[in-house]
Amino acid sequence: MLNRIFVLSLTFNLVVVASFASTNEIAVIDASKKSALDKVWGLPVLYQNEKNPVIEEFDFTGRFQLDYFNVDSDKSKLPKQGQNDFLETRRFRLGIDSWFAQRHLELKATVDTALESYHAPSIFYNRMADLFLSARVNDALVLRAGKFEPHFGYDREFSDTMQKFFERSFFDDQVFNNTGNDYVTGASVSGKHANFGYQAAVFSDHVDKEFGQFDGGQSELFELNYDFAKALEADKALVAVDFMHMDNRTRANVFNTMQDAAAAYFDYQRGRFGLVTQVGYGHGIASKGDLYQFMAMPSWYFIKDKLEGIVRYQYGTATQPNGITTLNRQEKTIGKFTGDNYNSIYAGLNYYIYGQKLKVMAGEQYDELTGGTGKKAGYRGWTTMVGVRAFW
Repeated sequence: MLNRIFVLSLTFNLVVVASFASTNEIAVIDASKKSALDKVWGLPVLYQNEKNPVIEEFDFTGRFQLDYFNVDSDKSKLPKQGQNDFLETRRFRLGIDSWFAQRHLELKATVDTALESYHAPSIFYNRMADLFLSARVNDALVLRAGKFEPHFGYDREFSDTMQKFFERSFFDDQVFNNTGNDYVTGASVSGKHANFGYQAAVFSDHVDKEFGQFDGGQSELFELNYDFAKALEADKALVAVDFMHMDNRTRANVFNTMQDAAAAYFDYQRGRFGLVTQVGYGHGIASKGDLYQFMAMPSWYFIKDKLEGIVRYQYGTATQPNGITTLNRQEKTIGKFTGDNYNSIYAGLNYYIYGQKLKVMAGEQYDELTGGTGKKAGYRGWTTMVGVRAFW
């Protein structure tokens, strides 16, 4: 009940803000210098005026991802793993983003829908994704509270709107998506000073469509990072180390497969060439045992800022026979498989029509999971993926 009252109150405040914005002068921008796509993507900026000391900007936000996938797995196994294909609305989200008090305050709210996912009911209001308030004191101190996506490992260094691949790594899947919810309620403090960056956050381990019940325990997240870009004469050379500790209770429904997880990654970009490497470790609960990950992803632009090719290799090993318990989203549509040794390679092409805001993606991934016990032990197969990604 309190969650719904908060959402209704927030909605009322947003309507008031929008009304306030519509009565103020909008900053004049020379439209003659904009391309057609610039003009289209400028439409969701409902209000913008840097001279207004109360509210500087109010935007209508959205995210749309349309994917087609075809899974072709090893049909010789018993029970047979089989084949499946589907065209789905991978993500469709709508919301608002606004800045106040000389951009020191940010209020963001996003509704996540589930309109056409595989074997799922079509509903408009699936859950609240982002629903938070941020306060920026300065670059070294930013506070945030509400519901948002934790930053852990390279896969969540940024939003999925910026991803170069269709699906995050298997290691991220073990830490986050075994529970199917990657937006959680919590509070964080973060910042940057010179080349150093940090983050500390605490999250509730019980989440529902809004904020959850706060009775499932909590998880703590810490990060330190340093950008060696200047020293290496690169556009980016970020080294980051992340650590999470999960203190679950009986009602925990997120972060409830591990006790501790750690990841260290290097994100490098110079000109047309990029390289990301990561090592990860997870200490599983009960019989899950320990899990280790290695990932390497080189990338390069064939056409500057337009056509990019990437290759990603993943390796995982677990200390228990069924320590790796799931594969990616598409493979789950034909079953859930277990094992203790995982190899995967992904090759893809991304064409950026309007930068990251509008792109076409195509990729092919081969996965092999060996070891394990029981009828669902082991997996081998190919997954073809084609999609359109847009956000505003």
